[in-house]
Amino acid sequence: MSRDFKDIPEAFRRAFENDWIEGERADDGGDQGGNGRRPPPTGYNGGWWQDRRVWIGGVILFIFLTFNWAVTTYTEWLWFGELGYQSVWLTRWGLQIGSFLIFFLLAALLLWGNWRLAIRRAAQQQQAAGLRPLQIPGLTILITMASLFLAFIFGLAGSSQWERLLRYFYRLDFGVADPIFNRDISFFLFELPMFRFVQGWLMPIFFMAALGTVAIYALGQTQAIQRGQWRPYQLPALRQHAAALLAVFFGLWAVGYWLDIYELVYAPGNVVFGATYIDINAVMIALQIQLTLMALIAIIAAVNIFRLALRPLLVTGGLWLAATILVAGVYPGLVQRFSVDPNELALETPYIEHNIAFTRLGYGLHEVRVQPFGNTTELTRQDISDNELAMQNIRLWDYRPLLQTYGQLQALRPYYQFNDIDIDRYGIEGQVRQVMLSPRELEKTRLPGQTWVNRKLEFTHGYGVAMNPVDRVTRDGQPDFFIRDLPPRSNIDLEVTRPEIYYGELTIDQVYVASGLPEFSYPSDEGAVYAHYAGSGGLPVQNWLRRALFAIRFGDTNLVLSQYIDNDTRIMYHREIRDRVKRVAPFLQLDNDPYIVIADGRMVWMIDTYTVSGDFPYSTPVSTTAIGRFNYIRNAVKVTVDAYDGTVKLYIADEDDPIIQTYARAFPDLFKPLSEMPESLFVHIRYPEDLFKVQTFQYLTYHMTNVQVFYNREDLRAIPVEMFDQTQQPMEPYYVLFRLPGEPEAEYLLIQPFVPANRDNMVAWIAARNDPPHYGELVAYELPRQELVFGPIQVEARIDQDPFISQQFSLWSQRGSRVIRGNLIVIPLNQSFLYVEPIYLQAETSALPELRRVILVSGERVVMRDNLAQALVALVEDQPVVEAIIAEPPVQGLPPVEEGDDVVIIPPLPAAPLDASVEELIAAANRHFEAAETAQRQGDWATYGRELEALGRTLDQLLGLANEP
Repeated sequence: MSRDFKDIPEAFRRAFENDWIEGERADDGGDQGGNGRRPPPTGYNGGWWQDRRVWIGGVILFIFLTFNWAVTTYTEWLWFGELGYQSVWLTRWGLQIGSFLIFFLLAALLLWGNWRLAIRRAAQQQQAAGLRPLQIPGLTILITMASLFLAFIFGLAGSSQWERLLRYFYRLDFGVADPIFNRDISFFLFELPMFRFVQGWLMPIFFMAALGTVAIYALGQTQAIQRGQWRPYQLPALRQHAAALLAVFFGLWAVGYWLDIYELVYAPGNVVFGATYIDINAVMIALQIQLTLMALIAIIAAVNIFRLALRPLLVTGGLWLAATILVAGVYPGLVQRFSVDPNELALETPYIEHNIAFTRLGYGLHEVRVQPFGNTTELTRQDISDNELAMQNIRLWDYRPLLQTYGQLQALRPYYQFNDIDIDRYGIEGQVRQVMLSPRELEKTRLPGQTWVNRKLEFTHGYGVAMNPVDRVTRDGQPDFFIRDLPPRSNIDLEVTRPEIYYGELTIDQVYVASGLPEFSYPSDEGAVYAHYAGSGGLPVQNWLRRALFAIRFGDTNLVLSQYIDNDTRIMYHREIRDRVKRVAPFLQLDNDPYIVIADGRMVWMIDTYTVSGDFPYSTPVSTTAIGRFNYIRNAVKVTVDAYDGTVKLYIADEDDPIIQTYARAFPDLFKPLSEMPESLFVHIRYPEDLFKVQTFQYLTYHMTNVQVFYNREDLRAIPVEMFDQTQQPMEPYYVLFRLPGEPEAEYLLIQPFVPANRDNMVAWIAARNDPPHYGELVAYELPRQELVFGPIQVEARIDQDPFISQQFSLWSQRGSRVIRGNLIVIPLNQSFLYVEPIYLQAETSALPELRRVILVSGERVVMRDNLAQALVALVEDQPVVEAIIAEPPVQGLPPVEEGDDVVIIPPLPAAPLDASVEELIAAANRHFEAAETAQRQGDWATYGRELEALGRTLDQLLGLANEP
């Protein structure tokens, strides 16, 4: 290779001069200066790092590549400052940056250091003449850039694990030890995942370092390789270097086996999840042998640093391979076949106990209180009287057709939308009432004018809420609204004084409020009503610099050009509430159903969040679309987001959860105790449905705590099936107000019935209590095994098989109306069960479902009536299934029933004799009639039924007196 620099471009000559000089040291015996180094060529002015143009160009390139990142980072810093969580942002950002730098520098040191050392040592042993690849100009720079690029990737991998690092450094003990390794559960939750990551992160680095090192040494022996004379192990420098790297690599491999032993607590198992007999008595032995052999391989590799010892390395490697095939592969199968299978229950009993105990602990099922329900009885008038509050809060409205009804009756404008129906309870006029409500959000894609001014300045928020009681229906089959219209009009003692919704589930864009242009609030008969934002939400634009930064951040040049934007204007972004919470606390898993609460006249979103882990030992995992695979979950934090100013507050709801306490140690300014939640919000906390579904799914199996019963699956249960519309689907849990057996007061509950696997009769039901001081308690009621209690699908079948009801359904369907069967709910009342199913009609020409019938079932009795009060009276009086329908009002153009249609007439109610005069009976009849009307307006169906009954008895008595001589 020519050593004449004249043929090398000037830029390459300057950039790679040092590499050339390094190569010359190895084979030149000396130079004019006597120091073994050839003087640099004429015109040499130093390395490329001394060229000012290179530095200027590098700085410009760096700014260009990181400018958007810097703008986004700064505006995020401002956003966290708006919420008062800048310290949280700094902690998380600092941890991410710090972990990136640590992992980047470590990876760069391992890769670049080993490859640089290999270049120097290989250059000393390269061939004396001919092709000398190690002296190619720029080779050192190329290798350096490659090592930095790979280190950057490894650094990103390290920074992505910042949550795992945080959990490790701020970890707390769980307070429970695992039964096999006697380690606190925190070891598996916090330490073991960190050890596994570090081991898995280091192994590919040392493997790549070893590959690169061998390649560099081989590059220096190109001619020997071409002649087939290269023997890598005969080069002392290569042998020593590669042996050191391989010793570390095999040592990390041995550490992996050590971690594998602890990870047996996650073994899928043949009987249960977690370590089983075969894992402890066969797999663990195999792992221990593999660990020993791999550690021996690492030691032998380290010996090769000092002297060549290939034969012991190969022999030990062969032993490891044999152990992997025979001991790890064949031996467990033999133990399973000849030892475990014939004695499975006896051998697996302790491991089944571990799985049951830790699965129940992982999902919070260990605290379920199991109660016998007792023998069931027929529903009586006394049962209804004893449960008046429950009767006033029976949910007749299914949230699915009700959402359509809200859209038709209360959206009022095409750009308003109800996204979901929430269920909650409120103290209304001295009574607890279960209600359904939904906020009226702004859907900008439906705006008639899609201008920048409309979307960003004028139409900035939704407005108001609609609310109806769960049990009341108008004569037209529509909800009897408590709160309705624009502006919100309330006919109860609950007012919405701040109805604007700037933060919600549909607010996915940024807007500019308090600008020079008034904001649209709501339409009225006199024209649109406008207002200016008067809250503290959003960030003040303040000056031209901020306007420019936000314009760059959101790609919105109008922010700089618009004359409506002034220094008082505030920019609101990250307005979608789930995204907002996720940015503040990304380590929390969010519930799928945020719900709106009216508190002190304001509208506040409440969001349940969870801490989850897939590293809880022996606990059987589940998978959900939202969270993924996990085997530990706690409803650790309740989050509130103000719909007007976007304030986010996080309250710790489970102080016994070690994961949330770990995060609380890391972010001391982020969380508040639940006791600091305002009372107006605290009364609306509820047990989250997502968590309840996960728990009830696991409880289907893990209510069995007896090992033999569990092993034989003798009492395996299932979620019941119900009808919605005309299709079968798993029954959803539902909120209801009633009094638990043995409890003095009615309370707000979330319940789920159970049926046996592959059977339809109901065998148990479980309730989650929502009201303090019993919030979060789970109570399961076991039904008697010796008697039949109808399950939901059996009740649905009885409804389908009733000739009068099926005839009515057919009649409606033939007249152009679609029958929608709402969700069936089961309500325990004393020792009885009441099954309630609403029936909706929807005309073919309308998207407005109307509630037209209520079906009640109890025991052998089935009735269908126009409303709940009539149905309750008919049920307890054992009246016919359906009543006369001639006088039925038409449903959205549906023709009335004509003569000749089959009609069933209800017989008169029985009446008791009254010892009173005619005048007294007339006065009493008037009182009963007025009381019945009042009860109907208030939704007090139990009183309504009693007053109607009393009215009937009074009228009969009057008739009797009139017929007397």
